[in-house]
Amino acid sequence: MRKNKQTTILIIKTGALGDVLRTTALLPPLSRAYRARISWLTSQKAKPLLTRNPFIEKIFTNPGQIAQKFDWTLSLEEDKALAKIAQKSFSKKITGVIVKNARLSYTDDSAPYYQMSLLNPNQTLANKLKSLNQKTFFELWLSVLGLSRFKKSEMMRPQIFPTKSERKTALNFARKHSLLDGAIGFNPGAGVRWPSKELSIEKSREVIKRLASFKKPILLLGGMEERKRNRAISRGLSGVTLPPPMPIKTFAALIDFCEILITTDSLAFHIATALKKKVLVLIGPTSSSELDVFGKGEKITTHPCDCFYRPHCLREKSCLNAVSESRIFSSVRRLL
Repeated sequence: MRKNKQTTILIIKTGALGDVLRTTALLPPLSRAYRARISWLTSQKAKPLLTRNPFIEKIFTNPGQIAQKFDWTLSLEEDKALAKIAQKSFSKKITGVIVKNARLSYTDDSAPYYQMSLLNPNQTLANKLKSLNQKTFFELWLSVLGLSRFKKSEMMRPQIFPTKSERKTALNFARKHSLLDGAIGFNPGAGVRWPSKELSIEKSREVIKRLASFKKPILLLGGMEERKRNRAISRGLSGVTLPPPMPIKTFAALIDFCEILITTDSLAFHIATALKKKVLVLIGPTSSSELDVFGKGEKITTHPCDCFYRPHCLREKSCLNAVSESRIFSSVRRLL
């Protein structure tokens, strides 16, 4: 694609929610380099993460809404039906996931990223490449998209734009629970899809007990899937606030009241980086290198992990649960 000439781009990325949000970091350099008019095909559930983003012209949640071909399609979902849609949607170029010989594959230019994925027929090689990789998701995709000349700036991070109403709801909750002077956010879960990325209930309770010495309110965060679990974590512990279920961007606006967020590799992590919050991310079976704190935090890694990219841990005690509370406490103390 020719830079400095207006280019229509379609991004196809529907889930997971954290992956959708981190992909928004690519919007500013794409817009600048290609004078891009960007549209995005996503899921109804992920749509709120993209609304009000000034770099997105149109958001589609149904392929039937797409009535044009785009100069360039970025096919970023490892799904055969969506890959076929991607291959019908471009007029000049496609980058990313495609269907080839009735199987999911990827374009040559996207190999730096997808050769480390499940799309690589040689999974032993894919896992090796993934474990050896030293580039962040952002750096990998800048290279794929021909944008390596762009350096990080304040805008080149995940982006989320809560409305005034969403911010007001979060403010009212923060005021009611004495969070206005800054809370410690703690998000120990990872949803039902990745139990190997979460801290156990017992471990989470021990971490909270150590964090209590900072004399700050602790905001125990999670989605609907973690609601029951978070109740068990908070039971009998003082100084812990457990928010009710709330829409994604109200949840984001609430995270904005955190002085620091301690989290696993989750949606909350990407929200924190979008909001330029200090963040301590606890990384177990996923790629530490791909996660970027954008100069505002630290990463605690447990690699090498025997369960690299396994949703369920094979050990009696997971790598994450083996991280000492003292190590987490020391990192938080440095960041506060």
